[in-house]
Amino acid sequence: MSIVAVAGTAGLVLLRQSLSSVPDSFTSSPVTSAERPTGVQAASLSRLVAAPTAPMGSGGYTFMAENSTGPAAYDPCRPVQFVVNHEAFVPGADQILAEAMAMTEQASGLRLVLEGPTDEVASESRPAMDRGRYGDRWSPVLVAWTTPDRVGMLRGDVAGIGGSQTLSSSGGRLVNVSGIAYLDAPAVMEILTRPGGHEAAVAIVAHELAHVVGLGHVDSDHELMSARNSGLTTFGDGDLRGLARLADRPCQLEF
Repeated sequence: MSIVAVAGTAGLVLLRQSLSSVPDSFTSSPVTSAERPTGVQAASLSRLVAAPTAPMGSGGYTFMAENSTGPAAYDPCRPVQFVVNHEAFVPGADQILAEAMAMTEQASGLRLVLEGPTDEVASESRPAMDRGRYGDRWSPVLVAWTTPDRVGMLRGDVAGIGGSQTLSSSGGRLVNVSGIAYLDAPAVMEILTRPGGHEAAVAIVAHELAHVVGLGHVDSDHELMSARNSGLTTFGDGDLRGLARLADRPCQLEF
C-alpha cells in the first residue's frame, strides 16, 4: 500500500452579481504510515446501497483523480462516515446537510452516515487520521460551516470546497479514505434569503459532497458539477453517469 495522491479540492462558484474563476486544487497533508489505521476495519463483502443506474448517453463528467484502474472512489461495502462542525451559524443547516446527503447517497450508491457534531474546525492541512479525536481509523469526512477568514479558499465567489484524500492499493486501485466539505456560511445565509434559497443551499452542499465522493468539475450548465452555478438544484444526467462509474467498484479490504 502506498500513497499516490491527495485528490484536488474543487469549489462551486456562487451566483452573485458576477462570477469568477474558481481554484480547483487543494493540497492537504500527505498520508504517512503513522497515520494509517493499524488494522483493517470491518467491512461487508457486498455493497451497502444498490448500485445506481446510469442514464442513457455518455460523458458529462470528470473525476477528481483517476489512473489506469479507474477513478478514485470510496469503498461501496463500507459506510462513509461524516461529522459536522457548526463554527459559523446557518439557520436550518442540519436539514440542508441531511437533504444533500440523501440526494448524494441515492445517486452515488454509497451509504453516507452522519455521526454527529465535532469540535474539529476547518483546516487547509487536515490529516487523514486523528487518533486523539477519532481513534484508530480514517478520520470521518469533515463538513464544516465556516468562513473565508478560516479557509482562505472560500474568499471571493466560492460557496464551498470539497475533496478526499486518496491512497493506492497494492494493485494500484485508487481508494478515497477521508475527506472534507467546507461551506461558506455567510454566503449560504445570503442565498437562503432569496426565493428558492433552501433548494439552492442543498444543491451547493450536494455539489461539494459529489466532489468528496469523487466527481470533478465539468464545463456544462446542464450539470450540477459545473464550476459556475447556473441555478440547477439536482444532479444532471452527466453527473449521474459519473457517479454510477464511481459506484462500479469492488469491495476494498486492504486498508
